[in-house]
Amino acid sequence: QDAATKIAAINEEEIYDFNEEDFADYTSDYSDIDEGEEFDGDDEDEDLLEDPASLVELYDDYDSIGGYDLSPFEKHAREVFLTYADQVSSSIDHDSETLHSHANEDNQLENSGIQLGDLYSMLQTLDIKATEEESEALFKYLDEDGSGVVTLDEFLPWYAEAVDSVQQMGMTFQQLVKSRRTVNKFDATEVDDGVLRRAIECAIAAPNRSGTEPWRFIKLGKETIAKLMDLRGQIEGSGGSFVSWTRVPHWIVVTYPRKKPDSGPDGNMQQREDFKSVCCAVQNFMLSMWSEGIGTKWTDGPIQRTEEFAKICGVDLEKEKVAGVIWYGFARGGLNRGVQAKYRKRGVEEVLDILP
Repeated sequence: QDAATKIAAINEEEIYDFNEEDFADYTSDYSDIDEGEEFDGDDEDEDLLEDPASLVELYDDYDSIGGYDLSPFEKHAREVFLTYADQVSSSIDHDSETLHSHANEDNQLENSGIQLGDLYSMLQTLDIKATEEESEALFKYLDEDGSGVVTLDEFLPWYAEAVDSVQQMGMTFQQLVKSRRTVNKFDATEVDDGVLRRAIECAIAAPNRSGTEPWRFIKLGKETIAKLMDLRGQIEGSGGSFVSWTRVPHWIVVTYPRKKPDSGPDGNMQQREDFKSVCCAVQNFMLSMWSEGIGTKWTDGPIQRTEEFAKICGVDLEKEKVAGVIWYGFARGGLNRGVQAKYRKRGVEEVLDILP
């Protein structure tokens, strides 16, 4: 069956629901077969099956019925397929000026297929963890007709399912981001260091354009926290967020490099870039903690800016700057108990500008 005909007929709605069943169960709506009428297998019907292109010829102008009004997903799926597919048999004139016209794109799709090695490379590129053996098993599963290549028609149902899975993960992640709250009251329950290490793994995956990896995370033990408590007692009127430290089970000090004295404007720019990356890392850290049921609070205050604080925490102020302290632990009474919901004065429409 002609790939373009099949894809075009899959969806004529403005928004397509990416459901694998829509691909797997789809058959062409043969215009000469009424609803409820069984396929009678006459010569004319067989010609339609053997030559799907003849379906297109039933219409004077294929474009007029929306044949190439593809959904964003369909366009993307075709693009992905052609990226990894090889020309297994071709009647395409590669020197033609109309190579990228609808007709030539359809010919390219018809005459292309993903081979075993290409499938493995595609899985790796799409960050789908699979061994060569698993890739081979998937290839045999997708190659329904045993032709030795995966055609577009065989590729689409699997890819639709993969996209749907990613979309579900995306929705879960978006809900995680929107549900995160700052926790101010913690209970005394200890948090396993495995949770911390996973949060650090997420933190250091943050965007870092210059590749400087500027972050440092310092976990404070009880003795160090006790020293900070004494320091606070010595600094009257310090204010800040350090209000109930004795009830905070875990502390992480976050630092980033200080620019060198003789670095000039470039040093200022690099320090700014490093701070931006560290802010992203802190966000990743807190989201990871939240995903495991652990509350966090990113704090700042005058005490953190003192030499005494730096000395207690092992921070060399000639080389580092303190980005803040993250408190973390189990929220008293549960994550959603006593935690204020996020409130934003402005919504998407108020903060998003779209230029022509």
